[in-house]
Amino acid sequence: MKSRYGLSAISYAVITFSLLMLAGCSAQVASRPTLAEARSGQRPQEGNVSLAAGEIRAEVAAVDPARREIRVIWTDNGRGDIIPYDITYTRVFYHGFDYPADALEAGDLIAFVPPPRTVPYVDRISLQVPVQARAAGSIYARAPLPSPRPQIFEGTVERIDYDRGVFDLRPRGGGRIVTVALPYNARGADIDNFRRLRNGDYVRVEGEFVNSDNLQLMAFVR
Repeated sequence: MKSRYGLSAISYAVITFSLLMLAGCSAQVASRPTLAEARSGQRPQEGNVSLAAGEIRAEVAAVDPARREIRVIWTDNGRGDIIPYDITYTRVFYHGFDYPADALEAGDLIAFVPPPRTVPYVDRISLQVPVQARAAGSIYARAPLPSPRPQIFEGTVERIDYDRGVFDLRPRGGGRIVTVALPYNARGADIDNFRRLRNGDYVRVEGEFVNSDNLQLMAFVR
């Protein structure tokens, strides 16, 4: 049976159902709070702070959108690390909604599953406690960040990624290659020294090991 518009009853029902679903989705998007609204207290501030299988917890120290990196401090040992993210695929989840990774702020407590070495970025981050909820006296109050422990490392340059601001050093006498990363707020002199690097150069650097394979550069040493 056709309606006066030439549509069968089944087609009319399918179209009506689709329009209702679209309206429902639009309403859901419209009700989605921004992360800034959630931070300001328009939504509950504290999320689920339990860790899922394989997750680790860290505090955001800084977000560098230019390099698409999140610098974090591990909450279990106070060590620093750099977490790469993808502007399209990495999402931050908070109270059932998802947000871009660069919406994170220094002081946020996050949890995520470390990606395998074959994957260049983390794809899912849970915002457990935003920095605005970490008031003094709370069990989530911010602890002072540990002071850097600089070390001198020297070796031969084997790979340089000028876009990401990293290079590999093989230590004198052989051994494990260490990846050296410029900080997001690197000094102009260090940036110039980095740009002059070439494969085969022998250099000495001062920095802080964020893990056994990665060194956060503080300065080039002559």
